[in-house]
Amino acid sequence: MKAPPPVIPDDVIFEIVKIPTEDGYQLPVYHYKKRDTGSSDSPSAAVLHAHGGGLITLTPEISIERLAHMVSDTGVQAFSVDYRLAPEHRYPTALNDCWTCLTWLHSNSRALRIDPARIAVMGESAGGGLATALTLRARDVNLSPPIARQILSSPMLDDRTNSEVPGAFKLWDAEDNLTAWTAYLGTIPGGEDTPVFAAPGRLKDAGGLPTLYLDTSQFDLFVAENLAYVQKFIEAGVEAECHLYPGLPHGFDGLVPTHSVTRKLEENRKRILKRL
Repeated sequence: MKAPPPVIPDDVIFEIVKIPTEDGYQLPVYHYKKRDTGSSDSPSAAVLHAHGGGLITLTPEISIERLAHMVSDTGVQAFSVDYRLAPEHRYPTALNDCWTCLTWLHSNSRALRIDPARIAVMGESAGGGLATALTLRARDVNLSPPIARQILSSPMLDDRTNSEVPGAFKLWDAEDNLTAWTAYLGTIPGGEDTPVFAAPGRLKDAGGLPTLYLDTSQFDLFVAENLAYVQKFIEAGVEAECHLYPGLPHGFDGLVPTHSVTRKLEENRKRILKRL
């Protein structure tokens, strides 16, 4: 049975644009904006979004309805990157695709009616890892203006994670993680030479990074690496907000999208976006 098409609010315009990459690829980016964008003299804020899927599967299609409603509720433009997947495209292709989108937003901010000083990055699971890696690269090359915020949901950050998932429901377990990281890195994960831009959980110092919002769940393979990442922001004195949802597995918001906890999670993300 075919799934029904996503419902897009009437006040949101959705289109897929193509951005040329340095290697000649035409990168699809899913663009969402309110219909009245451009009617004001002031440009809007924007968020670059990266979808989940372990770096090996899925597309921005999974987020169309959620992002469209987010844009309708916040007025923030959204750009969801259809980055290339492993194992056909290993590190750093997916990160480079997201970086191409970020620099394109800066270069075309006037035409897009966005404020380059109010661009956030957002992602779930593997997409959260890519969003995190963008902030590291932006910091290290002194991107100006810098990324305004990072909004992460159970981000996949550390190739060294190999523990068993607590609880009975295992949407993403250690075997899945090994498969995904091996495909992305092109080698067995956990070695000493993994670049921090591939596995941002290896970050030593969070100084100079944008304000962090991170949500994760108790029965999530990534919960320990997520909390360790938040701790680095605390140690560096960088503003951080973290929500730990008890008794829930990785990706619970996709499993129970109408649950009160999922609605709370979405409201928190919208609250952060409205601060841009």
